[in-house]
Amino acid sequence: MNQPVRRHLALAAVALAMLWAGPVSAQVPGGFDLITAAEAQQEAKAEREAPPVIRSRQVPAPRPNAPGIRVLTPNAPGTPVAAPLRIEVAFTPTPGTRIVPSTFRVLYGLLKIDLTERLRQHATVTESGVVVDRAVVPDGQHRLILQVADDQGNMAEQELRIRVGAAS
Repeated sequence: MNQPVRRHLALAAVALAMLWAGPVSAQVPGGFDLITAAEAQQEAKAEREAPPVIRSRQVPAPRPNAPGIRVLTPNAPGTPVAAPLRIEVAFTPTPGTRIVPSTFRVLYGLLKIDLTERLRQHATVTESGVVVDRAVVPDGQHRLILQVADDQGNMAEQELRIRVGAAS
């Protein structure tokens, strides 16, 4: 490969790297900001400033008659995923009940920032679950709280922890 070709390839690589480092949603056709950089910064600050919590290993008992929420994708907790991401969640009603899709909510982190309407604009929410494609999330650790209720008023809540970024 001759010198001018190498130089052009190097410049192209630098240009691509600069584009990649810019705002992700600007380069993802059809993608949307599920969590903005400002929200992620607010949440990180709140987490740093929160008093330490004593954590126990006791798992809370499931509420009787509460519907089930199961995260299908991303399905490897703690494993970094790349943005934009696909989030797929399945709902399981208890016998004799039906999930009410309009009760589905998504809250972000300790501050419980309500992302529900932003997500609904880009998601499919049905009685059987939720599918979100091309959700742009900043690099880092994120905690989403998913909530849904059935037609009897039984509420379920499931935490989804996502680590976005390159594998270390």
